Amino acid sequence: MIVTRKMLLIITASLGVLIIVYALVHQLFGIGLSEKMEKYLFDVIFIAALGCFMYNRKLAKDERAAKAAAEEAERRAMDGPEEEYSPEEENLPHWERNKRTQDIDSSE
Repeated sequence: MIVTRKMLLIITASLGVLIIVYALVHQLFGIGLSEKMEKYLFDVIFIAALGCFMYNRKLAKDERAAKAAAEEAERRAMDGPEEEYSPEEENLPHWERNKRTQDIDSSE
């Protein structure tokens, strides 16, 4: 399963809701964990949230890079194909270059 940015947002929001609900239950009903367990729980929640934020930044960076690569490929496709010639062919006039490439293609 691929983790999307939307899923990371939902996970982060649910971690925040978990903290709020725990604080309300602890304050209103007096039900809670020991201080040591409570500290451990909050540390785990904060580290998980930071991990989600960092992974979200990585996904955003990868999306920007993929978008830039797609735009570059589209730009190159719009420019047209560029033919690469050997150093000897670069000195020839264009009609001779095409003639040589056609001769090579037809011989195969």
